[in-house]
Amino acid sequence: MKYFRTALYAAVAFATVAWASPGYAQTVTTGTITGIVQDAQGGVLPGVTVTALHTPTGTSYEAVSQGDGRFSLLNVRVGGPYQLTAALAGFRNAVIGELNVRLGEATDVPVKMQLATVTETVVVTADVSPVFTGAHSGTSENIGSAVIENLPTITRSMMDIARSSPYVNALPSDDGQAAMSVAGRNVRYNNVQIDGAVNNDVFAIASEGGNTGMPGGATAVQPVSLDVIQELQIVVSPYDVRQGMFSGGGINAITKSGTNQMRGSAFYVFRDENLVGTGPANKEILMLEDKQFGGTLGGPILRNRAFFLGNVDWGRKKTPSGYSASGTSGTAFGHTAEIQRVIDIAKSQYGYDPGGIDEFIRDTNNNKVFIRTDFNLGDHQLIVRHNYVDGLNDVGVQSVTTYKLL
Repeated sequence: MKYFRTALYAAVAFATVAWASPGYAQTVTTGTITGIVQDAQGGVLPGVTVTALHTPTGTSYEAVSQGDGRFSLLNVRVGGPYQLTAALAGFRNAVIGELNVRLGEATDVPVKMQLATVTETVVVTADVSPVFTGAHSGTSENIGSAVIENLPTITRSMMDIARSSPYVNALPSDDGQAAMSVAGRNVRYNNVQIDGAVNNDVFAIASEGGNTGMPGGATAVQPVSLDVIQELQIVVSPYDVRQGMFSGGGINAITKSGTNQMRGSAFYVFRDENLVGTGPANKEILMLEDKQFGGTLGGPILRNRAFFLGNVDWGRKKTPSGYSASGTSGTAFGHTAEIQRVIDIAKSQYGYDPGGIDEFIRDTNNNKVFIRTDFNLGDHQLIVRHNYVDGLNDVGVQSVTTYKLL
């Protein structure tokens, strides 16, 4: 017990120091609500209590306007809708609804308050411009949940969504995966962060598929399921000191959380050789199978206090290599006799069966599991999440000089 207590104290002290110390690589996972409070004649009102309520989760943020009438609610949840309430003795409460906060940006909300004659509340609808705002801190592009949910996607990847930004160019690869080139820079100079955690893989041993610059790129898998991404921000040249450590682009993604409403979704998409053409050789595709399926469920653990969100996402894909020594499918590689001789030697002398001379079918499979829990602890929030990715890819690209056996 003595040693356990000592270890516990050491762990708490280490966590406190780590929390208080500035991080080497920083990022932005929240937004800000700012504004100025004025009376009917345009005079500024200090001492106004401003409260923002995130209606889906009941999370509340509070600030007081300063001497110049300005207020700032920092590090608030991205999205919405929010209900903002301004209260001051002698004035009617001003309520502004349907506010939405964007990732890494400040939403400016002007508030007008009327003198109170009787107890009543004035409800105002704010019209906040998402494009022209002084809160922008450099060239960036925000892609919200509405765009993510409505844009078509084949690979269910962040690239399919990010390419809607004019700053992003897709760099295709042999396995169909596309990498994000931001403002013309190489993908390995990007900085990919999900919920503030770095998700870069600039090494990737495999040559095909490994150029996405993200974990799992060599196995043609995404670092997180597309269904759990709430908002995606493409940062090109930020002036914000909280963002840096890259010379390409910053791909900043945040994930969804559960709310007070129980919600779920499921999907299944597929295609096979009957849904593709015959190719330049005018031959039928031997075999093509691409299946993606999964689901998401989220809701409250304790209303307005604790929430959960879980997601599973599987992918199963079989892709023909495009060459066969037998010539029965794909492009005829030729050299059938030489390849057969190699197979016979491997079997007779080494007891190893390298396969046949028909077209090689490549397997690309992946499993993704995501779990997130959110807790409202008074003025603080605690987020605990786990993301698991398992990918498999039969590497090896066929060409006129290289042949891979079945």
